[in-house]
Amino acid sequence: MASARSLVAKANNTNIGSLILMVLVLGSCVDNGKYLGGRRGLAAVAGNPTVFDITTNGAVGNGATDSSKAFLNTWIQVCASPVPATLLVPKGDFLAGPVIFAGPCKSKVTVEVQGTIMATPSGYPTPEWFLFEHVDNVVLTGPGTFHGKGEAVWKADGCGQKAECNLPPTSLKFRNILNLDISGISSVNAKAFHMFLVKTTNVNVQNIKLTAPAESPNTDGIHLSNAVNVHIGDSLIATGDDCISVGRGSTNVTVERVTCGPGHGLSVGSLGKYPNEENVAGIHFKNCTMKDTDNGLRIKSWGGSSPSTAVDITFEDIMMTNVKNPIIIDQNYGTRGGDSRVAISNVLFKNVRGTTITKDEVQIMCSKSVPCKGVSVVDVDLSFVGDKGGHPSSSGGLVGSLCTNANVIFGGKLSFPMCPK
Repeated sequence: MASARSLVAKANNTNIGSLILMVLVLGSCVDNGKYLGGRRGLAAVAGNPTVFDITTNGAVGNGATDSSKAFLNTWIQVCASPVPATLLVPKGDFLAGPVIFAGPCKSKVTVEVQGTIMATPSGYPTPEWFLFEHVDNVVLTGPGTFHGKGEAVWKADGCGQKAECNLPPTSLKFRNILNLDISGISSVNAKAFHMFLVKTTNVNVQNIKLTAPAESPNTDGIHLSNAVNVHIGDSLIATGDDCISVGRGSTNVTVERVTCGPGHGLSVGSLGKYPNEENVAGIHFKNCTMKDTDNGLRIKSWGGSSPSTAVDITFEDIMMTNVKNPIIIDQNYGTRGGDSRVAISNVLFKNVRGTTITKDEVQIMCSKSVPCKGVSVVDVDLSFVGDKGGHPSSSGGLVGSLCTNANVIFGGKLSFPMCPK
């Protein structure tokens, strides 16, 4: 294999596609963003400095010069360091196309963003902008911003709820990582998902801000897939899709003190979209605030799915303002026919308060093939304020609830009539 120095020199005279190829060679091997093997060690940087500034590798913070090469060349230095090292993005506006930060690395790595990183409008061979992969003990910290420039591509995104669709790139994807800490960053106008955690274990996300207009398509705040031991807290998420969506194979996830809205709410799912999905268990949302969201607390699964389970799910101590569909289990999500075979059990909605613009405050619509078991709704006090918010309705707020294929247990103070048994 060519030396790291010669490959870096070659990269400085190549285009972005060749640059990504260089990182894949050094990463030995990454194919379409998927890690395929071990990586040979890189020569340590002389003197073992612990901070590597992207501007020393040619990055220019003028908002116009593509600095992708500088990001990748700096990553090579950081990843090769035998002692904990930091990739520093200083103040300035740095333009970059797709960047793959591939490991394994020799020591703990930190990416500190002080400035703003702006996405190029096109040129993404795989569906991510920044991809962290096979790197353990990673810290991503702010106070800087990732600006996805999604406004340039949203009109062309016709995915909606299609079963098969090629989404624009996710702004920040983390795959196959053990021990990940994310704090203090902002993500603005992602082309699709702001953040995607897949096959990650031991993750702490704290004090971040993810924003996009309410009408922006598929701009989920944080999506989880096969994520284990995840804590998300003290953050603001305002998007055009789910603020947080917990997907297949995710277990032991806690979300607390998150403000959500606008967006499509706090969701488990959608589940059952793909064949043979892994089970979901131990998902807990608590002390969250929701405002002007299209859905509130939601569990959703596709019809015609393979068998799987979703168990031990709680939504507790939630404040709502003008929320549509405040409590909903929807096992007929999407456009595919047939009954869902995702078996949902041991679900608790407790201490949910505020205002709603939906007359059916609780909608538990489960599968005929696998009815929901152990669903409890306790202390839900929501005032109906009409279709667009504002003044209370003449009905006094007593609206209703819907329950199909589920024996729901109601308790405590309720602001609506219970489903008939």
